Amino acid sequence: MTKPPTINDVAGALGMHTSTVSLALSGKGTISARTRERVITVARDMGYQPNALAQRLARGRDHQMVGMVSSGLDVGLATEKILRIQKALTERAIEAPIYNCGEPKGDNDQAQAEQIRHLCRLRPHAVICTTSQLDTAAFEELEFYQRAGGIVVSYDDPVPLACDQVIFDRADNGYKGAQHLLSEGHRKIGIGITSTAEWLPGAVNRTQTRRLAGWRAALESFGVSVREDWIFHTSAYEQGGAEMARRFLSLEDRPTGMCIINDYSAMAFMVELLRAGLRIPGDISIVSHDNQPVAAFCGVPLTSVTHPVKEIVDTVIEQLISRLEGRYNGEPRTVVLRGELEPRASTAPAV
Repeated sequence: MTKPPTINDVAGALGMHTSTVSLALSGKGTISARTRERVITVARDMGYQPNALAQRLARGRDHQMVGMVSSGLDVGLATEKILRIQKALTERAIEAPIYNCGEPKGDNDQAQAEQIRHLCRLRPHAVICTTSQLDTAAFEELEFYQRAGGIVVSYDDPVPLACDQVIFDRADNGYKGAQHLLSEGHRKIGIGITSTAEWLPGAVNRTQTRRLAGWRAALESFGVSVREDWIFHTSAYEQGGAEMARRFLSLEDRPTGMCIINDYSAMAFMVELLRAGLRIPGDISIVSHDNQPVAAFCGVPLTSVTHPVKEIVDTVIEQLISRLEGRYNGEPRTVVLRGELEPRASTAPAV
């Protein structure tokens, strides 16, 4: 295989010093326009491509690059949020590559840390991360990056880093969903949540732990006992909703109200129950979470607790840009954002 040409090859072909070629290609220095044009032409004809990593290392932190780290992209709001952030940065002429680290596969898994380490070697001026399923080693890499002068802004869940954070209060989200059913007189209330990675079967990730805690708190505030057999751990989205419905229908003693992790799971759950002949909300009331467009267009429009995506994105961008522009250099800031209940036809008073 032919090796790609180097800057030394270009300099040799031109009979110039490599520093002259470097200045000409970068547009810096006092190189004449004629010389610069000649260098660019020869480099292009030879197929020379500058080493982007070397350029970044040479100039230190890259003010035109912000790395974005996610522990999972899906068909829901996790992807929508990160793409909205990327779009807002791109509109500001900031390069914003997305690093999808995936879920950890075990206690000693280093894949997430290696991904973040690779990103940090590019010396981005900042890293934006959503961290609900990042492991300890990944956080250590981010902390090392901070100590080297990098900026970190996180969103969604609290993180063990001294950085700006935009927290979506999922405990409050879970509380409001259950509180609505309780205020309608329901006392037999279940919840459907997504299990975490396959290496921890039946476990709940940090994100869902908080929503579950809010749901429990609401029941306890009304003096209602928690039924562990009415906590449904399922897979994600429509498949999880269908699984939940099958388990729900197999129960002899069923809840009269259900809080379900997201609109897609709730929609699939509702469809399966309708096919089985149950009435919604006559036999069961359903509260979903996120309030995506599908919630308003189901066969029975879903009552849903909103997920403040726009507010989260806007706050992340403001925190980041204020630091990049030097308008704020103070202590780490934490902003907590909460959703609101959007009542629709899927809930009604208990009978």
